[in-house]
Amino acid sequence: MKKSIIITSGPTNEQIDAVMKITNMSTGALGSVIADTFLEDKSDEIDTIYYISTKMSYKPRTMTSKVQFITVESTQDLINALTTIFKTKKIDFIIHSAAVGDYAGKYVIRAEELVDEIWETIQSSKSKEEITKQVLMGIFENPKSICNNGTKISSYEPHLMTMLKLTPKVIGLIKGMDPDVTLVGFKLLEGVSEEELYQVASRLREKNNADYIVANDLAKIGGGKHWAMIIGKDGVVTQCQTKKEIAKSLENLLFE
Repeated sequence: MKKSIIITSGPTNEQIDAVMKITNMSTGALGSVIADTFLEDKSDEIDTIYYISTKMSYKPRTMTSKVQFITVESTQDLINALTTIFKTKKIDFIIHSAAVGDYAGKYVIRAEELVDEIWETIQSSKSKEEITKQVLMGIFENPKSICNNGTKISSYEPHLMTMLKLTPKVIGLIKGMDPDVTLVGFKLLEGVSEEELYQVASRLREKNNADYIVANDLAKIGGGKHWAMIIGKDGVVTQCQTKKEIAKSLENLLFE
């Protein structure tokens, strides 16, 4: 039976205002190589590849109607796209290679206004005992005078501050959408030992019920090299030296 596949790729972008955003350095190149490799080698076994990425990310070069491109911007857009696909299509496996941002903007505020609110709270308090850490943290959590981030914030604000919030962990939601889907996740660290990378990636796999984790070390990526170890429930399945080798290894594991 032909396979239906999801590949998520590239970064997510979180808006600060109408023109500024938080993003990361991911390009989506690995996701595009994986998609192209699957299409080159296993086209006859593929029904559809749902390729989810941001507008500027790398896309597969193979031109075929088997690929449905879905453009997203934010982490929530990605979650919405996955939810829709899983509700309407039985997916065999998902390659979740997108570098989902850890943080999104919660609000933007001028430092002067934040200081004024803190100062006003202090001045209006009847005793020092009323000025607790919880009271001050409450101001930081929900200040009164935030900027309107639906429009472009002035370029001349000298003390502009952005409060960040955690984004949802997308990998942790996938098995809830379909417990039977084969899930390949990714973990990137930098400058750590292979043992530490293995331990961190293994915990990620177990926590999210992933079938495989592709574990990378940023220090070993560059100059045409893209070292990774692929970890399954029984340990390290294989080690790869390039994006193409990662794609081929995943192909061998998933198209059985």
